[in-house]
Amino acid sequence: MKARAEFSVPEEKLLATPYRYQACGLDYVFLLNGVTLRETPHGLMVTIKNIHGLHRAIGLHIIEKPSPMVGAEFRYLRKQMDLTPRTLATLMRTTVQTVAIYESNRTKPGPAEALMRMTYLLHVAPEATRADVLKPIIDQLGEGKHAKLPVGPRRKIVQFWREGNKAAA
Repeated sequence: MKARAEFSVPEEKLLATPYRYQACGLDYVFLLNGVTLRETPHGLMVTIKNIHGLHRAIGLHIIEKPSPMVGAEFRYLRKQMDLTPRTLATLMRTTVQTVAIYESNRTKPGPAEALMRMTYLLHVAPEATRADVLKPIIDQLGEGKHAKLPVGPRRKIVQFWREGNKAAA
């Protein structure tokens, strides 16, 4: 199991028990707040505040982590970009079977992982700021450092969601 990743909305009260957000396809994502649970005659109804911002925050968590991606994370990013396996295979100049092998975690994506990370970043970065977002990351990678998205562009992409509970309370 991957290390637990927690997400929260600053200035909101924390839940008594973090909500395990399995609907995203990743079993290690927990929401510390920003979620409302309500029992209905048809079962539990879950409402997540600004789900698109949350999904982008999860995507940034995946592309910024130093450890290699697992298959579920590779699939998550593909789905967030609304790409079919065939479209992604064409983009990566590989086969649909290769994408399926990456997503099922039967082999590591290798160099395709770096392409997936950058493709996702380009997908979520506002067009007008793409150069400003990418330059610091490329500079960090050129210096052999682990690359992280600058705070300003990150806030625009994820809106008010934050990773961890530092900003919540």
